[in-house]
Amino acid sequence: MKDQQSTHLSPLAHSDYQIIKGEPNIFGWNVKSENGASIGKIVDLLFDTQSNAVRYLIIDLSESDMGIGDKKVMLPIGIAHLHTENDEVILPSLHLDQFRALPPYQLDQVNANTEMQVRLVIGSPAALRIEDSIVEYDVRKFYHHHHFDRGRFYARGNGDR
Repeated sequence: MKDQQSTHLSPLAHSDYQIIKGEPNIFGWNVKSENGASIGKIVDLLFDTQSNAVRYLIIDLSESDMGIGDKKVMLPIGIAHLHTENDEVILPSLHLDQFRALPPYQLDQVNANTEMQVRLVIGSPAALRIEDSIVEYDVRKFYHHHHFDRGRFYARGNGDR
């Protein structure tokens, strides 16, 4: 597995790329659990410069109801749901231990190992049992997982929980 920085991922906030006209700008939006508990705020998005697709939400957990402390994490866009009616992003019921196990987000340390660690931490036990274990990071196949399905992010945009 490669240990170098992923040069194909770039933060949207520090790029010339802009959010597509008509798409909501989710920077600063609250991130909540399905039961309404505060998880954090969206502080950036990581996009794939090769495909121009957003891959990760960068969430600041420092103001969460979970008491994790001052930590930013990267979560794949496909595990969250956009709720434009309330300007918030909803995450499924991730366990507190999963948030603790996620590596702290630091752009200069985002690499294939980091992406693999995030995927392993958030994968459900059932999904991990039926998926083949990933032996080698292959960027061409890695993002063909439901965790990176943008359609899932936008599917519940009307505020329903």
